[in-house]
Order: sequence, then C-alpha cells, then structure tokens
Amino acid sequence: MRVTEGSAAYGALVGLQSTASKLADLQSQLSSGRQITKPSDDPSGTATALTLRAELKRNDQYQTGASDALGWLTTVDSNLSSAVTQLQTVRNLVLQGKNTGTNDSTAYEALAQQVDQIRTSTLSLANAAYLGRPVFGGTTSGAVAFDSSGSYVGDTAAVSRTVGPNTTVQINQTGTSVFGANGSNLFDTLSTISNDLRTNPSNLTADLNSLDSAMKTISAAQGAAGAVYSRIQSTQTVNSTNVIQLKSQLSDVQDIDLADMAIKVSSADASYQAALATTAKVRQISLLDFLK
Repeated sequence: MRVTEGSAAYGALVGLQSTASKLADLQSQLSSGRQITKPSDDPSGTATALTLRAELKRNDQYQTGASDALGWLTTVDSNLSSAVTQLQTVRNLVLQGKNTGTNDSTAYEALAQQVDQIRTSTLSLANAAYLGRPVFGGTTSGAVAFDSSGSYVGDTAAVSRTVGPNTTVQINQTGTSVFGANGSNLFDTLSTISNDLRTNPSNLTADLNSLDSAMKTISAAQGAAGAVYSRIQSTQTVNSTNVIQLKSQLSDVQDIDLADMAIKVSSADASYQAALATTAKVRQISLLDFLK
C-alpha cells in the first residue's frame, strides 16, 4: 500500500483530533468532578444515577412529610398538656367547692368565675392550629374545631402523612375523640360545674367524676400522640441512613477519583503534546524532501 504525504498528514490529523477529544473529555470530568458529564459517557451508569436520584427525591419527600407530621404532633402535645394542667386547677376548685362548711355564695361565685375563665382558655386550646389548620378539627376547611358555645364543628376524617416507604401514619385525633361528643363534652362539663357552684354544690361530686373521666381521656390522647411521634422519629432515622447510603452509591457511580483523574489528564496532555509535535513534522515534509 502506497503511503502518500496527504494520507500521512490526514492520519496524523485524525490521531491529533482523537487525542485532543480525549483530553477535552478528561478535563471536563476533572473540572465538574463527575465521571459522567453526558449520557454517552456511560449509558448504564447514567441509568443507575437517575434511579438513585429518584430515590433521593422520594426520601426528601418522606422527610418533608415527617417534619410536617412532627410539627403537627408537637402542637397537639403542647396544647393537651396545657389542657390537663388547667383541668387539674378546675379539679382543685371543685374540691374547694365541696367544702360546704367554709363557703358562702360569694365564695362559690368566685370559684365559678375561675371555672368560666378556664373553660374559655381550654376552648382556645381545643382550637389550636398548625399552619392554619385546627389540629382537632379533622379535615375541616374552617378555622376552628369548636364554636364559641363549645360544640364541635369539625369532621371525623383522618389526617395522614407518608413518612417513609410503605409508611403512612395518621397524625390527628378529632375533637370528639379527645374532648367528647356534643352535649356531653368537656366544655359541657365545665359549664355544668360552673352552674353547680353557683346553684347546686351538692352535685359537685358527680361533676368531679365527670371531670376525672375527661382528664383521663385527654391524657390518653396525649399518650397516643406521643407514640405516633416516636414512630415517626424512628422512621426518620431509617430515612437518614438510607439517604447516606444512596448518596454514597451515587458518588461511586458519578463522582471521579480526583488523584486518579489528575494522572489521566496529565497522561492525556502528554499524548496530545506528542501528537502535536508529530503532526507538525508530517506537515513540514515537502517534495524536496523526497528528492534529496
């Protein structure tokens, strides 16, 4: 096969272009810190990276759901704790009212007014909201779970959050399950206590039993919210571990070994410089060189 000056020059240029392209690819990987700068670099690795990124995105959604759920449950716990504290004060007031030997109408009126104030305060706690939604109102679009009379105006629907793979938890408890049904709920009990202090102290024993029952229900609701809170925290821990593993796997697929890549770039640059020198010599050959 005859090798001409033109074919030699063409071959040299093709080799130079190939070496330059390889050097450019390696420099791009070095500057980006990624092994894969375009899908054609590694089709299989690209598919794996896309799958891992999708998993990371799902985990971000789980963490968002978990954070929202914990915020909701924190609001529930705080307000139920305050309600129990206030009802304990009412209990003490009822016990004072039962001491008929030292109370007169003025004393009973003072006790009743304190109960009225606590009823108003407790009603406010029952209407506690998280991000504008009443936490004891179910999925109601209204601003409160209980109206000013103490009647429940929410619904009984569940409020749930997905906090992990195949893990969806109900984070709400409705107002009727925590504070009782309309007509016999906590606010009806407090109104009855207030009225009995003013008009019929002999009923205070029965009122005390009703109050103790209501406090027991609220404490149980607080415990249930705490259990859900703990479950979500455990799921968050698992999610965090998964994120670390996924990021490690993604790094193995797409990130470069900096020291190794620096060697490859240096080697490719040396090859490119050698190709440049060779091409320069080929292009300098003329007809006179063949006549010598």
